[in-house]
Amino acid sequence: MARDSLYPVSVKAGKPILGMLPTGWQKLSLEKCLNIEARKAYIQDNQEYDLVTVKRSRGGVIRREHLKGKDISVKSQFYIKEGDFLISKRQIVHGACGLVPKELSGSIVSNEYCVLTGKSGFYLPYMEFLSESLYFQQTCFHSSIGVHIEKMIFKLDSWFKWPFNIPPLSEQKRIVKILSTWDKAISVTEKLLANSQQQKKALMQQLVTGKKRLLDENGVRFSGEWCTCTLSEVAHIIMGSSPKSEAYNDNGLGLPLIQGNADIKCRVSCPRVYTSDITKECTPGDILLSVRAPVGTVALSQHKACIGRGISAIKSKRKMSQSFLYQWFLWFEPKWCYLSQGSTFESINSDDIKTLKLSVPNFEEQQKIAAVLSAADVEISTLEKKLACLKDEKKALMQQLLTGKRRVKVDEAVAA
Repeated sequence: MARDSLYPVSVKAGKPILGMLPTGWQKLSLEKCLNIEARKAYIQDNQEYDLVTVKRSRGGVIRREHLKGKDISVKSQFYIKEGDFLISKRQIVHGACGLVPKELSGSIVSNEYCVLTGKSGFYLPYMEFLSESLYFQQTCFHSSIGVHIEKMIFKLDSWFKWPFNIPPLSEQKRIVKILSTWDKAISVTEKLLANSQQQKKALMQQLVTGKKRLLDENGVRFSGEWCTCTLSEVAHIIMGSSPKSEAYNDNGLGLPLIQGNADIKCRVSCPRVYTSDITKECTPGDILLSVRAPVGTVALSQHKACIGRGISAIKSKRKMSQSFLYQWFLWFEPKWCYLSQGSTFESINSDDIKTLKLSVPNFEEQQKIAAVLSAADVEISTLEKKLACLKDEKKALMQQLLTGKRRVKVDEAVAA
């Protein structure tokens, strides 16, 4: 079997290896846990129907479209209910499965989907978390056939032959309750993050364009015209130049090499190799601008480094705030598509960068704007770190709970 790295990250193609059976658990095929449902929908031309799909990487069941019966090309359709476990036969190798939410109960799916419910002694919401396990994902891959990863078809009969270690019903319910708590915390944090990002975007649009003016040190609102200039008038611009490939090394000779977007992570430089052939340099605090596809990605350098031809380093001149300039580039980032050249390999050149027109306020107002927007960045970064931490904690806890390495205390309320 080919290595996982040959496939998209959503595909887990490794050999399924079931762990040891925990005390009190049963080794069962899911055929003994799940019922196959086929609630035939007799499509009427003038009746309206909700059709659903399942997102990859266990992204949930969502509404795909709302159609009249006469506009549905595939007439063989089946009703789904709240709590059903849905598997996309064509997309399960990518993790397309999930529970049907309340608002989509009564929707329809074609026979391209498996609709499953739980048998006595099996708590179907447990499938939501079991499906996140590596073993589950690998069994789905090995139960699918096809010559291309995007054209593989899931065979339910084959999948039903794989054994799974299943805890007692009471423990299933307790595991679901615990992991659902993590899911709720993750969901809340995701919403807070999205809200903070949207607020920052709106604030940046107002402040960087001068539509909203802040207060100065004396509590007086800034006024006066902004100055229009080219980037070369307010900043030093260094276009990268790629060193000889034979000079690349991983033992620290020379300087770290920043070649392009692959060496940028979370808006900061993250070089992978060193080079002893120093061509062009950047220093800590420089703005890094990607000049090759994807054009316009902005980051800050954390290193004294050599920069390759995919990167430009930008440093503000006197009376120009580096922090304001960085925020301006973040605001301008989505607009580079109008300047990039070429259809297959987008790029921008030195003249494109040097002749960029920008409007800037006086230095004091620049600093105030940068401080407000930087504070928003800190809030976003804090939420991103919290979200990553919650996801890591859930992943580690799930690994322990679903394998029985960590057992849960079952109380009477959960067992009922």
